[in-house]
Amino acid sequence: QVSCPNLEVLSISRVNNISALCSHQLPTDYFTKLQTLFVSHCGKLRNLMSPSVAKGLLNLQVLTIQGCESMEEVITKGEGIMTLFPRLEKLDLADLPKLGHFFLTEFTLELPFLREININNCPEMKTFVKQGIYVSTPSLKSVNNDDEVKVDDLNKAMFDSKVSCRNLEVLSISRVNNISPLRSHQLPTDYFTKLQTLFVSHCGKLRNLMSPSVAKRLLNLQVLTIQGCESMEEVITQGEGIMTLFPRLEKLDLADLSKLGHFFLTEFTLELPFLREININNCPEMKTFVKQGIYVSTPSLKSVNNDDEVKVDDLNKAMFDSKV
Repeated sequence: QVSCPNLEVLSISRVNNISALCSHQLPTDYFTKLQTLFVSHCGKLRNLMSPSVAKGLLNLQVLTIQGCESMEEVITKGEGIMTLFPRLEKLDLADLPKLGHFFLTEFTLELPFLREININNCPEMKTFVKQGIYVSTPSLKSVNNDDEVKVDDLNKAMFDSKVSCRNLEVLSISRVNNISPLRSHQLPTDYFTKLQTLFVSHCGKLRNLMSPSVAKRLLNLQVLTIQGCESMEEVITQGEGIMTLFPRLEKLDLADLSKLGHFFLTEFTLELPFLREININNCPEMKTFVKQGIYVSTPSLKSVNNDDEVKVDDLNKAMFDSKV
């Protein structure tokens, strides 16, 4: 029971016997000047602290937690409207495979000074707190490096897909088994409008990536790479009418997709006006790019599977009918 009245930075790393920072174990003035807390690779740590400890960290500005494989929540359950970490400005959570929530509470959570939050490789984290609970973040400016976010409810910003990513240019989604396809009714009209590169890898339960209406909204997408998604059967769900998908797509890479039968099932002509290069590797079930006999317009196509001498404008013929 010794207070640390002047401690400003604390790093706890690879301490497997730590259980939690509990209020009954600490005097009231413990860590009162702590500004930065870094917790890493504490294998048996299921939660970090109680709400009473969190409220006592009056000057904490930066909280980072990573690689704690047993952590299920950062703050243990509490009651009543709460202001936790009253001066917290930045929160980073990474590589926490069992983390379900930041904090389980039935009441509004207030983080008045939180400006930036980054959450990476936390596959079980569906909501920041319990679904439907309001999270007040009036100072929030950046969510996962999107500095144009304008929200005051973190549950919506992080996990309900109700915040547009107007300036996001590169998006990588890897090893997220609970991801669902992108549907237009789930997204605002300006979602991903500046996205240029999309990389999707090893999302084991993803059967298709998006609907045609979402694909048409990706007005600036230039590079699309999908690999190692063992359940994927098609990239785009079925659509109707002559379609221009990904109107500025230049390069398409599909690899190690064991169940992929088609890129897109449609009864009508498909147009990819700017597509210059396509590579399809280890997709054994892919007999045609779209349905057999459907015309695929690719007037800019220059390279198919690294053959830069190809001269075609119908991708079905070029890739799978051996008529080129």
